[in-house]
Amino acid sequence: MHSICQNLTEKTNNTSYKSNVKNFLAWIITDSTTGTLSNNNTIGSKNNSDHDDVYGFYECRVGITGSFCQFCINSAVGEIAQRCPNSDSAMIWYDLCIIGYSSENSVGKVVVEPSWNVTGTKLAKDSTELAKVEDSMTSLIGKMSIAATANWAASEFNWSDTEKRYGLVQCNRLLSKDGCRQCLEAMLDRVPRCCGTKVGWVVVCPSCGMKIDDYNFYQQQTPSPSPPNPGFELQNDFVIA
Repeated sequence: MHSICQNLTEKTNNTSYKSNVKNFLAWIITDSTTGTLSNNNTIGSKNNSDHDDVYGFYECRVGITGSFCQFCINSAVGEIAQRCPNSDSAMIWYDLCIIGYSSENSVGKVVVEPSWNVTGTKLAKDSTELAKVEDSMTSLIGKMSIAATANWAASEFNWSDTEKRYGLVQCNRLLSKDGCRQCLEAMLDRVPRCCGTKVGWVVVCPSCGMKIDDYNFYQQQTPSPSPPNPGFELQNDFVIA
């Protein structure tokens, strides 16, 4: 779990803004009970002369059921309320979900800061692993970009005769295709510095994230064959709308 609490304005002293933050967090809990995996909302007072609108979102990782999403969201709401009680902008990220709010409207915009990364303990065998990883994630970004409505893509890769890798890329559902690609490419650029020596890792920011590991961490639903890529074979590639 990672969190960030910021005070970018004087709104932490605004009672109306604090009330809207509480109402926004309550809305997240209620909305996630419907089985929705991602959504955004603006909470404001009827008389908005104080400019006290709260803009926020929540998003669960694809491939998890609504009940797991709801459990993650409930945990995140409790943590963000405890960790950031007097913040006008806050965000918290778990492996399965992310929630955030701000006094600034960033809906549909590419936001790559702050970003986080988490790595596994297994070390990559050699330097050629990083090149394979970059090729794999680049192929997923490309497939997501040409899908009609999907904001994510996942694939199983044959890494060697005895090994596989599983990759996932995902963007906020309100990003354009160009914005999604821009965000994911920015995250991929950080991999050599943060995660290049590890087998498994995840890199995430407010607008997008990507993950790769040697076990199937997502639920595969509609597999379809795909031709091999240079250096590795790509199997059961799919994009879900």
